[in-house]
Amino acid sequence: MDSTVSASSWRVGGASPPVVDIAVPYADENRNHVLLGEWRRQGGESLPAPPLILPRHSEGAYRVRIRAQRMLDVSVEDQYSDAIAGDTGGPGGHLESMVVTHIMLSGELRFASRKQQSRVGAGTLCVRRNEEPWDFEYARGTRAVVVGLPASALRFPSNTLAVTADQASPAARLLLAQLRLFAELSDELGPAAATAARDATAELFQGLLNDQVVDDADFTPALLEAARGYIEDRLLDDPDLNPRAIADALRVSVRTLYRVFAQQATSSVMAYVRERRLDRARADLVSTRLTVSEVAARWHFADGSHFVKAYKKRFGETPTAGRRG
Repeated sequence: MDSTVSASSWRVGGASPPVVDIAVPYADENRNHVLLGEWRRQGGESLPAPPLILPRHSEGAYRVRIRAQRMLDVSVEDQYSDAIAGDTGGPGGHLESMVVTHIMLSGELRFASRKQQSRVGAGTLCVRRNEEPWDFEYARGTRAVVVGLPASALRFPSNTLAVTADQASPAARLLLAQLRLFAELSDELGPAAATAARDATAELFQGLLNDQVVDDADFTPALLEAARGYIEDRLLDDPDLNPRAIADALRVSVRTLYRVFAQQATSSVMAYVRERRLDRARADLVSTRLTVSEVAARWHFADGSHFVKAYKKRFGETPTAGRRG
C-alpha cells in the first residue's frame, strides 16, 4: 500500500468543522489586523497565529482553513492557505519550543533562517526546529498536514535546523502510516495505548531524521562512539552481534550505521567487531591458561583455522607465538 499522503487520506479532527475558517478581502486596508483578530477569536490560545502579512490585490479574498487535533502532546492540523508571508519561531516567538513538520499535499512552502533555507512542495515533507526564527511564504492553494512535537521529543543534529524528505522514502512512508493510524484511533485509545502510540510516532520521526542526516559534524562522531560502546559491551555475550542489531539498538538505519563507519572509522562495522574480538582474544592468551581453541571459541570464532589466520593478519604472528609464559 502506498503511504504517500494524498488529500483524501487525512481526516484530521474527524467530521468536525474547521477550528479556523477565515476569508479576508485583499483590498481591505486593515486586512492584516482583521485576519489576526479573527484568527485569535476563532482559534483562541490553542491555535496561536504567527505574525502574518497579506499581499494587497484589488479583488478577491485570502482564505485560510484549519482543522486541528490533539493527541497527548502531539498536535496535528490540516491546513489550507492562499498566498501569505510571515515569521515563526525564535526566542519568545510563535511555537518556539516545538519541532514542526509540514507534510505537503499541494502548493509550495518556503522557509528561510539565517543558517538554512528549505523549499517544499507536494509529495515532500519538512521537519524543522522552531527555536530559531524563520521567515516563511505560502504559495496560493497550499495544503499541508502540520505536525507539532515538543522539541525535547527529538534529537536534531546540532548544525541542522530543517530536514526535507520525499514522502515516498521508506522511513517517511512508515512514519506517515503510523501518524495516520494514530490520528484515526487516538480518541479510542486508553492512556497506556495512547502513550505508546505517541512514543512510537516520535521514534519514527527520529528514524526519519537519522536516515536523512548522517554527515553532521557533531552527530556522526557521537553515533560512532555510541556504536563502539554498544559493540564493546556485547563482544563476549552476543555471538550474533551484527549491523542490524547494532542499528536497532541505536535507533538508526543500517544504512546510516554503515555510512558513519565509512566516514569516521578505518574499518567497516563487522570488521571492527572482528578486530575487537581479536584484541580481546589476544589479551586472554596473555593473561589466562586457556588454550588457543578455547580462546577462539570464547570470542565466537567457530573455525580454529580461521581464527589463526585472522589473528596472524592483525598481529603479524600466530596465537601460539604471541603467547607469553
